[in-house]
Amino acid sequence: MEKQRKVTMQTVADEAGVSKATVSRAIGNYPDISDSTKKKIFEVMERLNYHPSAIARSLANRISKNVGLVLPADDDFFMNPFFQESLRGVAKTAGKRGYDTLIAYNGKNETNAIKRLVNSNKVDGVILMRSVIGDSTVNYLRDIEFPFILIGKSEEYDDIYTVDTDNVDACRKLTNHLVGLGCKKIGFIGGKRDSMVTTDRYDGYIQSIRENGLYFSDDMVEENEFNKLEGYMSMKKLLEANGDMDGVVITDSLIFSGAIDYLSSVCEEKDIIIGAFGAESNSFNKSKYKVVNIDVGSMKIGEFSCEKLIDILEKKDVDLTDIVDYKIEG
Repeated sequence: MEKQRKVTMQTVADEAGVSKATVSRAIGNYPDISDSTKKKIFEVMERLNYHPSAIARSLANRISKNVGLVLPADDDFFMNPFFQESLRGVAKTAGKRGYDTLIAYNGKNETNAIKRLVNSNKVDGVILMRSVIGDSTVNYLRDIEFPFILIGKSEEYDDIYTVDTDNVDACRKLTNHLVGLGCKKIGFIGGKRDSMVTTDRYDGYIQSIRENGLYFSDDMVEENEFNKLEGYMSMKKLLEANGDMDGVVITDSLIFSGAIDYLSSVCEEKDIIIGAFGAESNSFNKSKYKVVNIDVGSMKIGEFSCEKLIDILEKKDVDLTDIVDYKIEG
């Protein structure tokens, strides 16, 4: 006599062609699992005569009332004012909605930190603090259909929830502003090109250069890590290659800080107008340097991201993408 196979949640997952976590969340009626996926899973459960145990139902319906934040692997991100303000916005909003904020960090592997949070049922949803091309963390969360919000935008997917700034438009208008102030030769300093924010801001910069018919060459662009040292070295390289450069667009506050350090210590008399994202007013001498700043609303981005995630967890309708307004200052 053939021994009857024991039907488990994993059996249902294998038969339905989904992950075990997806089956668990379907049983818990999570809103991030589509109706068609739930229907397929429930049909398999009925066919296999699978009835989840009380423990399984408890795990599926467990609510931690925690929102997870996973920090990027590079240590400099901790010092970035954008992160600090966005974190304030997330924590403030979570508290108002009756949730706590749980921060995870795992050195050079952000995906492992995410897996630790998800597998231990410590959080109900996750906010990713930045978008990079080919992000394994986004792929993992999509595969297991776990609720998450991406700050930024995805190059690969148009079906994930995001909160962003229109960085292309912002950098185009920032560059145009420098042109309006009389700049004829404008350089660009950005972070790593696999970062979507760098890609978008570069695209906006190039649009303005072309629209205004300004001179451009490859040696007018520097893209490195998001840190102060790279900002210092990038400004040095730009000015050594382009001594007549009279304007520069800088896409990050830490990079801006390093660039200002170079100007104040080596090229103190250089007359150059700077367009920057996140330039803190107390980080430079206003009487010496003309700085036009873009305020992307870092705290609002954190607030919007947390509101959106909790709305999803509470089965409310939300838009896929929210765009936070920016302001040009100076």
